Amino acid sequence: MTRRTRTDDQGPVLVVHPSSDLYGADRMLLESVRQLVDAHGDVVVAVPGPGPLVPRLLAAGARVEQVFSLVLEKRHLEPRHWPALVRDTAAGLLPALRTLRRLRPRAVYVSTEVLPVWPLLARWAGSHVVVHVHEAELEMPALIRLGLALPVLPAHRVLVNSECTLACLVEAVPRLANRSTVVLNGVAGPGNPRPARPELDGQLRIVYVGRLSERKGVHLLVEALRLLEERGVNAVLDLVGDVVPGKEWYGEQLRGTIETAGVSHRVRFRGFHDDVWPWMEAADVVVVPPVVTEAFGNTAVEAVLAARPVVVADHTGLREAVGPYSCVAGADTMAPDAASQLADAFTAVADAWPRFRAAAVADAPVARRRHDPQVYGGQVAEAVTPPAPGRPRGTVDAAVLPGPGVLAEKERTA
Repeated sequence: MTRRTRTDDQGPVLVVHPSSDLYGADRMLLESVRQLVDAHGDVVVAVPGPGPLVPRLLAAGARVEQVFSLVLEKRHLEPRHWPALVRDTAAGLLPALRTLRRLRPRAVYVSTEVLPVWPLLARWAGSHVVVHVHEAELEMPALIRLGLALPVLPAHRVLVNSECTLACLVEAVPRLANRSTVVLNGVAGPGNPRPARPELDGQLRIVYVGRLSERKGVHLLVEALRLLEERGVNAVLDLVGDVVPGKEWYGEQLRGTIETAGVSHRVRFRGFHDDVWPWMEAADVVVVPPVVTEAFGNTAVEAVLAARPVVVADHTGLREAVGPYSCVAGADTMAPDAASQLADAFTAVADAWPRFRAAAVADAPVARRRHDPQVYGGQVAEAVTPPAPGRPRGTVDAAVLPGPGVLAEKERTA
């Protein structure tokens, strides 16, 4: 197969994304598209089907097409799932090739490392290829991390959302170091967030925003609520989000756990809402309790932008996301006593409420500067812009970083 070379830049920018939802990575994709439309004009977004993301993309000025793509999952790298991997890869090749041949994009922005077909085909088609990596699977064996990272190799430029993600990627495939750049997520928060209430009269209002899944640690919050009740802390929990399609069993299991723990009167299922700011404003404290590696932590940043204290899982990318702020209480949600640590963190916030409230007000403008969507968008648009003729593509300066093994050791000793 001979690689083609583009000699013009008249085609659109093609953006490829594996979801049409409006959770963390989807919101970042939307912000990227807004900035790409401003910078490049003609932007086409390929998504797998309809969903709440689509009207937002259209409102941002992009064209949207439905294109089936293989989404690489960890299970695909297990031998027993290889037939499904071959089948889905073959099924995704033709739609991708047709899209590339019809659009002839001058640049292809692949929003995640789990769309393995697109970087290779886009590179062969002669497009400038950028992959934006949002995943860091520190718990996975080295061979699986290698399998997830190898499809990124054809990219001219690689953007990553944190130092944690970069370390994981570069340890798996060291050759990616000199083309990879950390770009902090751009998050558009409220311009003038209303401070939390001065006094915690009545119940402590806790809000969780995100997928309802085992990985996100929602079940730990149930036990934490029970412990708070034992300690005489009157708290309620709003769950703003829904289960992953196909994993409705977790929602049923979660409801059973809540009933068994005797805290049904303290937990309210609010469902999915694409506008999270009213829920943040109604909260006293926001919680982000995942039990596995988080490459970053958009919800934690959103809480700080909303001027709310936040309780986070004190590990990996989440620690990095909230590092500059004082309105944070942490809990090691990978520890056996994780629920107890979460209850301790909520109690600490309640006991020192004036300090946490004041810190949240002071931290909000810092977060707005750190996660300015215009700065983020400028970095994405620059990476997606094909270099001038004669200029080598994809070479960036990258510091030598510790690998995930070093990061994991730091987690154990921190």
